[in-house]
Amino acid sequence: MNDTGETAVRLGRISYLNVLPIYYPIESGNVRGPLSVVSAPPAELNLLARAGKLDVSACSSFEYASAADDYFLVPDLAIGSRGHVRSVLLLSRLPVAKLDGKSVRVSYQTHTSVALLKLFLQQRVGVDVTYTTGDVTRALASGERPDAFLAIGDEAMRLSAHPDYPHRWDLGSVWLDWTALPFIFGVWIARRAAAAENPGPVREACRALVEAKDWSKARPELVAELAAAQGGFTVPDMRTYFEGLVYDFGEREKDGLSVFFEKLEGARIIPKAPKLQFLEM
Repeated sequence: MNDTGETAVRLGRISYLNVLPIYYPIESGNVRGPLSVVSAPPAELNLLARAGKLDVSACSSFEYASAADDYFLVPDLAIGSRGHVRSVLLLSRLPVAKLDGKSVRVSYQTHTSVALLKLFLQQRVGVDVTYTTGDVTRALASGERPDAFLAIGDEAMRLSAHPDYPHRWDLGSVWLDWTALPFIFGVWIARRAAAAENPGPVREACRALVEAKDWSKARPELVAELAAAQGGFTVPDMRTYFEGLVYDFGEREKDGLSVFFEKLEGARIIPKAPKLQFLEM
């Protein structure tokens, strides 16, 4: 129970700046709902949701594709881009066409971005690389210099101008050039079991998330200021960053996500492209 006597819905929060517009209104009390917030990297939230330890959560698109039978999508809410995203970057010491046979360092924290990178390099560029997993920031600080690496979230923005990696590809732009569609990196899901057990609180929590999106959309300057203060970036940088993100889940975003799933199935990265099934609000 929360302090109003309602059943508290366990809500997963990605620990990145890009979801600040969704969670700040809730955490500050400007938008209310029966919510208890749990913050973690995307991969950890996926594990918590699968274990039944979250009811509603931000979730990687890849996680939804991997366990769609366990989840409903929250309508009208996603996180993606219609081009340049700035926070999902492939940085390389070599031109991308010369990465064949080379190694690319990726983070364990993201499944969707790694899957998109594999599709890009295999199908769009036509190179075969070896993927290794590890902490990129720590490796660079120790003097290690992988041939290329995938950076996501706040780390991507901090490393985007690294002098040893002059070749940079924004994966949001890569996808738009390839498909002419938005790319959805993450969604919000409600566990089907939670929606069946506590339908009222779960739906109220999901409505609060959409309300929070609208609250922040009406206050872009405040969002930029808050993100700059939290992340150590400038307000103009954050303003530009959030202008490049998509939080709506309209028809084109649905098309973009469905095409991504179809490509994953075609590449045998997932066994079958799932249908998009939404929680009835």
